[in-house]
Amino acid sequence: MIEDLARRFEQRRIDLLAQRVARRQTLMQGAVAPLSETENVRRADWTVDPIPESLLERRVELIGGASRSELITGLNAGAKSYIADLWNFTAQDTWSILRAHRSLAGASRLELAYLDTREGRVRVNPSTATRLMMAPRPLYVHEAALQVDGNPVSAALFDLGLFLLGCGTDLHARQGGIYLYLRDVQGHLEARLWARMIEELEEALSLPRGAVRVTVMIDTIAGALEADEILFELMHHSAGLSLDPQGYAADHIALFNGPEQPVLPDRETIGLNAPFLRALSLSIIGICHRRRCHAMGAPSFVLPSLDHDRVKAEYLEMLADKEREAVDGHDGTLVVHEDMVNASMVEFNKSMPRAHQMNYQRTDNIQPSDLVRHPEGALTVDSLKSCLRTTLRSLMQREEGKGWVIQGGRVHDRSSVQLAMRTLWQWNHSKHGNITATNFPVTGDLIKFMLKKEADKMFEVSDPIIKKQVDRAMSYIIEQATGGTVPMI
Repeated sequence: MIEDLARRFEQRRIDLLAQRVARRQTLMQGAVAPLSETENVRRADWTVDPIPESLLERRVELIGGASRSELITGLNAGAKSYIADLWNFTAQDTWSILRAHRSLAGASRLELAYLDTREGRVRVNPSTATRLMMAPRPLYVHEAALQVDGNPVSAALFDLGLFLLGCGTDLHARQGGIYLYLRDVQGHLEARLWARMIEELEEALSLPRGAVRVTVMIDTIAGALEADEILFELMHHSAGLSLDPQGYAADHIALFNGPEQPVLPDRETIGLNAPFLRALSLSIIGICHRRRCHAMGAPSFVLPSLDHDRVKAEYLEMLADKEREAVDGHDGTLVVHEDMVNASMVEFNKSMPRAHQMNYQRTDNIQPSDLVRHPEGALTVDSLKSCLRTTLRSLMQREEGKGWVIQGGRVHDRSSVQLAMRTLWQWNHSKHGNITATNFPVTGDLIKFMLKKEADKMFEVSDPIIKKQVDRAMSYIIEQATGGTVPMI
């Protein structure tokens, strides 16, 4: 089935990726504006197909990886949904991907268990009310496990096909629908391709149209400018939009960079109240509610303190973000750790007494320029260290088959690591990339020097095996941070 779909849709996928490059070139030149040819879609009065009753309340959704232990923890954590992310939270070697799909098949039947060294046999609660969702990989990624006519198949189609063919019937029967999150959808034509692939698989499984519902994660500026059009193309399959602030900030660097361009400040200072992220959040709420679908908030990455007698300032800031999302009109939010589910649920329960807020209409006048407004802030040595530590630990654990890491009291997924790497790259390539307190420039030599110091602190480099892994990771970071093109992680 996947081979047949690959032959039918592969050329269209290739053409769309080429069109994506042309669109991004236009944005790089400063023409940040919606498409003129789709103005009628933005102006017209239409709505997506009604959200199924089984999906009306989402409130708090937990996102993470797709290993057995992650799926079991996610389905038992008490969130409204668990999102198994095959891109941002899963290692990309073929073995990890195939194992993830096998675990998803077991999770869809609630027949998943593993042996814990301390707790013994741990299994999915057979009476869990948590929905299982899945985030496939983006359109530009390939999967070498399956080749069609000598070429690796699209990873997006591979994940979509295996999930629907292996889990679709069980999930539709148990939870009333098959629910996906889509990443890196940069325009309405890409959304149309996703819709066509979904419809083919629905028909193959004899499922009704709309059995598959997708939430599109807005993680690029191009996607934000075509949010209305993306919902329109997915009209029969849309469940709403969400946002990935770190992916969005990383895309900002990819589009607006150069020796004369201002740089983004410390990652830690780019919170959800940063001008361009605040505008994105309010814009998504307005668009989604006008089209009668969910506007989901951003994932929170701060971990709760292990010491219950001391509350971290970052944790309180995260709770304030959740409260603001609920007050603004979001219909739910995302968290990345099971201990954050109840705390986030409390914030939404205070401000959202009903199942959703789709009846609440915002009237903000968000302009395209607001979506790319440059955040102000300092460049610090501490943030430089944080970027180096995040990228280094991520690359080290990626060799062990782990798709996300904990560093500095935060969970870091692919978007977070990509933002860290692009921050290093941008600071190194712009004349404005100077440490604010000392006006000392961030250069390749400084990155090499500090990277060596941080590696010695973080890892036991006297072990020859670990030293080789550290050396490989350091070489990769230096190559990416000092190279001529924007890094891709």
